[in-house]
Order: sequence, then structure tokens, then C-alpha cells
Amino acid sequence: MVRRRTRRFSRGGSRRSIVSCASSAGVVAAVAIVAGCLPGAPPAGSPSGACRPDPFGPAVIAALNAFGAERHHLTAAVFDDRSGCWYQFRPGQRVSTASVVKIEIMAGVLLRAQQSQRDLTPIERQRVAVMIRNSDDRAASALWSGLGGGPAMARIGSAFGLESTEEVSPIWGLSTTTAQDQAQFVAEMVQGPSPLGVLYRDQAWRFLSDINPTQQWGVRSGVPNGWRVGHKNGFAGSKCCGWRVNSVGYVADPSGGGYSIAILSDRWPNLAAGIPMVEAVARLVAATLTAKQPEASTTTSAQASTTSSPAPGSTATPTGSAPTPPTASTTTTVP
Repeated sequence: MVRRRTRRFSRGGSRRSIVSCASSAGVVAAVAIVAGCLPGAPPAGSPSGACRPDPFGPAVIAALNAFGAERHHLTAAVFDDRSGCWYQFRPGQRVSTASVVKIEIMAGVLLRAQQSQRDLTPIERQRVAVMIRNSDDRAASALWSGLGGGPAMARIGSAFGLESTEEVSPIWGLSTTTAQDQAQFVAEMVQGPSPLGVLYRDQAWRFLSDINPTQQWGVRSGVPNGWRVGHKNGFAGSKCCGWRVNSVGYVADPSGGGYSIAILSDRWPNLAAGIPMVEAVARLVAATLTAKQPEASTTTSAQASTTSSPAPGSTATPTGSAPTPPTASTTTTVP
């Protein structure tokens, strides 16, 4: 199935950050300083219109199913902004977010600052930094409450086009989502268009690029040296769903552009049991989407529509852009 849609968000303002990296040194924690000094968001690429091979072919689907993909609600979505193509495994599967919802919390804090025409306060910056780098739950809870809790977060989610995400309060880690919702959200946060202006998106990328080494697993698996990765993992036990083991992020091509990727799963007995499956999917995607595109390849969106139907559980969809977010305007106000 071929879908061509345009995105409705326009790019936000490009006002300069009020607090420079140097001047912030005396007012924020060292971990926040590191995040603020990292390079900004990667440059956009030039869409080629040529889809790379689907990483979720019939043999891959069979192998993943043999290792419990359905039992563990494994689902994945990838958007390649260099071609406008989507790749999905078991689309539509809902999984609770665990800590990947912290990306949405970060986005809400940045949006509130943008609407106030200011930079993050020192305490906001410190909390966001440790929430993303170390997955600090206390910082996340403080920011969630400060933004207005569940109802306010639902409005923030709508502003960012998270149509299939349901924010749950007060236990925000039980919010539910789909892989496509998360992959679209991250793609637009990194490359736009988004409610966030470019400098606020740069800050988001810096936070997502500064991850504690003990949490550098998941979607970065299989990515070659020289490619930049920004991501957030979600990992927590629960009474409802066992261990949730999730990974969401963006992989930046050194030549420009890249791909957003979300891998979600649950019902694991522990974190160690779930990571290998998540990383197996990440490596399959990286092997295809980081490989050099052959110059002789002329697969166009029109040609792709005439190929055989995707295998059950998988879709490879040339779209030209991420699916259209809801018609929320960039003036949505954060409480």
C-alpha cells in the first residue's frame, strides 16, 4: 500500500538560546552542561524517493516469531527520511511505554519554555538531563507534575501528533503507545516540522545524545562508527505486563538525514531477557538502512507499489513524509 501525505506543522521560531554553553556552567549540574555542549540536531538529507529493501522480510518475520515476537508483543516501526519510506513489524500493537514516555515529558518542558520565549531554567535543565541520561524517575515525576499531570500531558501529546498514545497518570510509565506513533514523534522532533523551533529541537537532540553508557543499548545496536544516535530506552517491571523493554531513537546518516526507529516489547521475565530481541531487530534495521544505497537502484515509490504485498506482520510503505499528524497548531499552550 502506497500513501503520500504531507505534514502540516510549520517550523517554529529560530530565536537564539538565552543561556549559552559557557554561561550555563555556573548554574546547572555538570551532567546538564555536557548535554548542552554536544552538537545540535543532525542536518536533513535530500529525499531520494528510493526505498531500501524491507528489513522485515518473510524469513525475518518467521525467525522473530519463532523467538516469541507475538508472545512478547514485539513491534517495530522505522521511518527513513532520506527516502520517505516506512518499514513496520506488527504495526498497531499497543505496548506500555515505561521510560520512553520521558521523551514526551522533555518535549513538553521545551514547548513550555518556547511559548514563554525563554530558555530552560537551571532546574528544568538539570531535571531533563538526568531524566534522559540516567532515566531518573524522580526528575520525570517532578516534570510530569509541573506540566500539569495526565490531562496536560495528553494535550501535549496531541500537540506533537501522538494520536495513538494514551498518557496515564500518576503512573506515567503505564502510558500506552504504538511503535509508529513513537517513530513519527522522534522523526519530527529531530528533523521537523514540529511545534518546537529549531533551537529547541537542537536541545532535545543534545539530551538524547547524552546517555549513560550503561543504558547505551537498543536502537543503536549495529549502527556503524561515524553515525550519530540519539535515543531513550524504557525498561521496567510491572504487574500488568511483566518487564517492558523498549527503545526509541534517531540514527543520523553522516551524509544527512537518517531514520527514526521505535522497538517496543513486554512480558519479559527481566531486562536481560528482553534486550537481545530488541537489539536483534535494531541490527536488522541498521544492516539495511546504514548500507550504502547502490547507485544503480532505481526503485521508486511508483514501482514499489507494484511489488508483491508485504509479508504478514510487516509493511514497507513509501510515503514521501511521515504520516500526517493531527491538525493541532503550533500555538497549543502548555499549562
